[in-house]
Amino acid sequence: MKKYLFLSILFAGLFFTSCGSDDTKKEDTEVVTKPGKWEPTTIQLVKIVPLQTIEYPHTANCTKDYLELSAGNKAIFFRHEGTDCKVTEYTDAFQRSGNNVSLNMLGYKINGTIAVETATNMEIHSDISEYIPLIKEQFPEYEQYLSLLEGGTVKLSFNKK
Repeated sequence: MKKYLFLSILFAGLFFTSCGSDDTKKEDTEVVTKPGKWEPTTIQLVKIVPLQTIEYPHTANCTKDYLELSAGNKAIFFRHEGTDCKVTEYTDAFQRSGNNVSLNMLGYKINGTIAVETATNMEIHSDISEYIPLIKEQFPEYEQYLSLLEGGTVKLSFNKK
């Protein structure tokens, strides 16, 4: 259960962040993220090589979480949780300038980069250090493991619904 909670918090931070660079080739022309609903699908932790890829932890038997983008790259993130599938809305969850992204998660500002983007897929890369304050506050029992992740990158993938 603690591992699931840790991964959920890590994703939440990751979902709203992205920082770092990557060898992934970008398309020749810049694609502006299309308005609509974007569903998080996987989270991958990379430190030299991929260490682990997990499915995004959507709450079972609830509508899947999603990021709803509107014109001007304004966004609301809808998180469904608990046995009653209570919805929490995070406004101003995604702000974009070029491929740079600024996310607001639980009051923490996390910066990152959109590394892959098509009309139906988006991948945001984040340096794990962007999440350290969030992890320390929400899961202090994992603080001792954070040094092992230094220099790691988190890749958060989305599919357009």
